[in-house]
Amino acid sequence: MKPYTTCILVFVLAVAAEASAGPVPLIQNRRSDYVIYYESTAPSSVAQAASELQEYLFRVSDTKLAIVHSPRKKMISLGDNAASLKADLLGAVIPWEGFWIITKGENIFILGRDTATAELTPGGGTSTGTRNGTYEFIERFLGVRWLIPGEHGDYVPKLASITIPDTDFTDAPVLLNRRLPYTQERRLEVKHWWRRQRLGWSLYLTHEHNWRRTIPAAHFDKHPDWFPERGGVRIPPTGRYKLCTTNPGLVGAYANATIAYFDQHPRATCYSLSPSDSAGYCECEQCSALYETDPHGNLSVTPAILTFYNDVAKLVGKKYPDKILAGYVYADYVFPPRKTIVLEPNVFLVWAPSFDYGFTLARPTLRQQWEDLLHQWMQVSRNISYYDLPVNITTETGALNPPGLEILKFIYPRLKAADVKGVYVYGIAAWGRAAPLNYLLAKLAWNPQADVEKLFDEFCVKAYGAGGDDINRMFRLLDDEVARHYREYPAARYRLTTDMMRDIYAKNLIDMERLYIAAQSKVRDLDAKARLKMIGDNLTAMHWTLRQYRLLKTPRESSFYLSDADLFLFLAEHKGSLALQPTVATSPPAYVKAKLSVSSPEKTTHTDSVRPFHLRGDQHLVLRPVGADRVEVTFSRIATRGKLVTYNVYGADGAEVTSGLMSAEAMILLEATGSPYYHLVISAGPASFMVKATGAAWAVDGNLSDQGLHLLGQVTPIYFHVPEGIRQFHLSLEATPPGETALATLCAPDGRSVAEFDCTKAAVDRQSIDVAISQAGWWKMDIRQAATGAMDDVWIKLGAQLNGYFSLIPDQALGIRKTGDALLSKK
Repeated sequence: MKPYTTCILVFVLAVAAEASAGPVPLIQNRRSDYVIYYESTAPSSVAQAASELQEYLFRVSDTKLAIVHSPRKKMISLGDNAASLKADLLGAVIPWEGFWIITKGENIFILGRDTATAELTPGGGTSTGTRNGTYEFIERFLGVRWLIPGEHGDYVPKLASITIPDTDFTDAPVLLNRRLPYTQERRLEVKHWWRRQRLGWSLYLTHEHNWRRTIPAAHFDKHPDWFPERGGVRIPPTGRYKLCTTNPGLVGAYANATIAYFDQHPRATCYSLSPSDSAGYCECEQCSALYETDPHGNLSVTPAILTFYNDVAKLVGKKYPDKILAGYVYADYVFPPRKTIVLEPNVFLVWAPSFDYGFTLARPTLRQQWEDLLHQWMQVSRNISYYDLPVNITTETGALNPPGLEILKFIYPRLKAADVKGVYVYGIAAWGRAAPLNYLLAKLAWNPQADVEKLFDEFCVKAYGAGGDDINRMFRLLDDEVARHYREYPAARYRLTTDMMRDIYAKNLIDMERLYIAAQSKVRDLDAKARLKMIGDNLTAMHWTLRQYRLLKTPRESSFYLSDADLFLFLAEHKGSLALQPTVATSPPAYVKAKLSVSSPEKTTHTDSVRPFHLRGDQHLVLRPVGADRVEVTFSRIATRGKLVTYNVYGADGAEVTSGLMSAEAMILLEATGSPYYHLVISAGPASFMVKATGAAWAVDGNLSDQGLHLLGQVTPIYFHVPEGIRQFHLSLEATPPGETALATLCAPDGRSVAEFDCTKAAVDRQSIDVAISQAGWWKMDIRQAATGAMDDVWIKLGAQLNGYFSLIPDQALGIRKTGDALLSKK
């Protein structure tokens, strides 16, 4: 497979071009003699281009041009068709996704390379060159801008007359794969915005973390040698588990799975080789022999990963030499190997410089490291795409994300100069906190050399009208403050921290509010008002968060102040909003639809007192009302870590009962007679919290992830019920040694110790527990700190023999089974 070459922007067109007679008077005083022509057999993207052109010409001038399928004397001709061929315009010489706009005589031609419905480019993607050219025409000659998705997203000037100057313009994307993920791109209006910004791909790449899907955890029992060895032990796969990349059986199995995928999907052109995220690589002798130390003295597994990529690629290439195998170079394998590794021609690298996430490129030393590494990786392979979130502060709290102008000006021209083939750079899902950034990222994906300052200034003027200068100053203020913070706080990464909230947002709230109110007072245009309100919605959420952290001296004096109750109503009203982070579930998860039998089995014989504990991450609780009083659920010790922690409550029938935002100041109230039991589903992400339920027996679900129930820092004894008839079950304790460790003692219902668990050397201690006939009932797992390391993130996981639910309060223990299960907790 040859390296992919970047599109040539200067087209050598062997044509006998008829000189234009001058400018083309397309519309005069809202009247036109012109039509929009495309062949009826043209690809669907050309038909779409015609419809878009007709719509925006009408919105700009109130003049509707007819769409026809045969050439006319005065026309805008779309596509590589008979009329363009007659005019000596050859679409075949245009690069994929590129276009040509030219006036000839009285006519206007827009043509490009367009793939048909079932057609793929040589790179496995699609090409919509004519549509791309049409969007360029609409922007360049009509003055339209697609600022944000949705009803109020377009800037459309009003013109009575439109004259197209003598034009001969060609363009094509430098980057053959252009994606802007995490922008709510599954929404129809965002898909439209993506298309109009000419995001797309003539080179198709899939590079997701793929080890778990390709080699499922179920292989462990038969092939433990396929999985990582640490501390002399093969580690059972949980979470983001790793593989033993030097094991020939594992390499063969991965290659066979890849080949099977291509067999089953003959049109597919790419498969991912990328490891699972996070650390935990194999420490066996063969793997360790390939590891290096990076320039900072840390572990670098790059040679092992590239060797694995090559070994799999060789096997797959025997049957599918033209398929692409894509893989990250990232995290512990972000530095190139010291010794040259010649990659197989079907390997495509996706460079993800994880050290630059957030605004860390505000630090000069990291800029130099970034530039050096880009140059070094380009010596390893010319088949490289780029993955990053370099101007992204991850949060759901409404904190505005500035555009990172200096960082964008640094990155994108260098990507072009290095002939990088694609970009997968994170946008922001909450358009109200980062619309300028999303816009800039889309524009730079098409043209990495675009003038960032000019684009940003134009966006502010067109998006916020008379208030554009104030919003411009507000985002530039944040840009400067965020860059300063990252230089002064070496630990700052890409997640919003308490330090950021205090040092950036609380510190500058008065100036941000002043500029926002100034803009609000000036804006008259309804669309601009709607866009401005999207910013205000996020400032409202941000203000509430700052208040929760007690970072505001006089919160009630702000125009953004809302009480907890009012904020919950505000978020409910904005459910599904494009402006705010989409945190509230719009449909119930499948597991709340399963019918359960719940009971309060006999009390546990264990007498341990309940200690403070922290649940971490997404959780699912089942609560059974006890008595006639309402069930009260309260939260405390909440550490949000930039997340607006939301909850949904569902009844036994799967219907939603209530939803809201987690707060220590507001409880959840549920009627005792409202449902036999309730599902409390908490979307917490990285957040942690303590929960207390009054008037209910309850249990927490350990099945949400294959790591099990996630606890943080402080733990209390954990209880689970073993029904009669169970003779053996699996139980595992997990931590991340050597830094984070844990020990645990398992006790049978009679209180006797049955097993000891140790996560001081191996990350996962998974044991098979035998159950005597007399040992049905409540078992206890008492987790404690080890002599070495610290107890922080801890997971407990039950095997498939049991239901996976845990109780943390023995007096409120809840027995659960799915209706139809053979075994029931003893009543």
